Amino acid sequence: MSSAAAVGALAPPRGAPRVLGVARDRRGSRRAVAARASSSDASSSSSSSTTRSSSPTAPSPGTPRVATSRRDVLALAATALLASKTLVAPSSSTASVTASSAFVDTPEIRAALREALVANVVKTKAPAVLRLVFHDAGTYRVASNDGGMNGSVKYELSRPESFGLKRGLGPVLATMDALRDTPAAAASLADVIAAAGAYAVELTGGPIIRVRLGRVDAVSADPENRMPAETLTGEEQRAHFARAGFSTREMVAIAGAHTIGGKGFGEPYVFDNEYYKTLLARPWADATKSKEELDMASHIGLTSDKNLATDEPSLEYVRKYAEDQGLFFEDFGAAYLKLTEQGATWR
Repeated sequence: MSSAAAVGALAPPRGAPRVLGVARDRRGSRRAVAARASSSDASSSSSSSTTRSSSPTAPSPGTPRVATSRRDVLALAATALLASKTLVAPSSSTASVTASSAFVDTPEIRAALREALVANVVKTKAPAVLRLVFHDAGTYRVASNDGGMNGSVKYELSRPESFGLKRGLGPVLATMDALRDTPAAAASLADVIAAAGAYAVELTGGPIIRVRLGRVDAVSADPENRMPAETLTGEEQRAHFARAGFSTREMVAIAGAHTIGGKGFGEPYVFDNEYYKTLLARPWADATKSKEELDMASHIGLTSDKNLATDEPSLEYVRKYAEDQGLFFEDFGAAYLKLTEQGATWR
């Protein structure tokens, strides 16, 4: 596996925390496609040349062809038309190959992408950017094998569950604009969303996640009603995420993204394991607190967050992550890669 293909969208500085995930190296297959394209071009060129030289109206070598009658003029015109059609076909074939292999992951692309992310994604927008990732990728379903990380979220902004997503989409679109005239100009919206979410996690102190690049953007919205309701019980959440191919462990790890965003789980712009510590403490159900304190605590997180704290299969991992932040970071990174790759179409 080429190390260049696995370079993160966020080429980290020396001494950075552990790096998670490996992207597949697809450059070898693209070189093979390019080689076939070159061979096809050469063959097509040879074929065109042969067609022109073997035309029944072509003059013998060294003998100019002179149109001496109306029949000669028509024959020469027909020959010219056939020759032009012969030349067009290989050109169209070459264009389709070029379009399908236009994006090749390189260190230069990674560097340009990181520079654009650093310039346009600020810490105060990190929670919104991370939420955008889930709304774009969370539409995947195993049974129908559709949805997933494909940039379709831009067509879904009018849906009720998409309220507030423009706050996260803004920095992503600004990053896309900054990529013009750079080596990463061909990056898809889906790629930039995935990379921006990974950068948002890093920016707030979480693990460095190396995302794979090369996704193809959708041209329409994904099916509706695929986002989990904020009131789901623990059992309902497990069933919902199972339909998207996630285990209970992966679901609880992904839920840890709520540790940022000012939902009451520690500092709003610090990615850590306070989410799980708070779930175990259950301050909204603390009998020693006053009515006013309980009322304040009731605003912590979503109902679905609180329900994880009473769901025994989920509690197993809530406890583990509350005790071991490193384990949470490792599992979150792996779940993030799965979330952003499932259902994607690759170039």
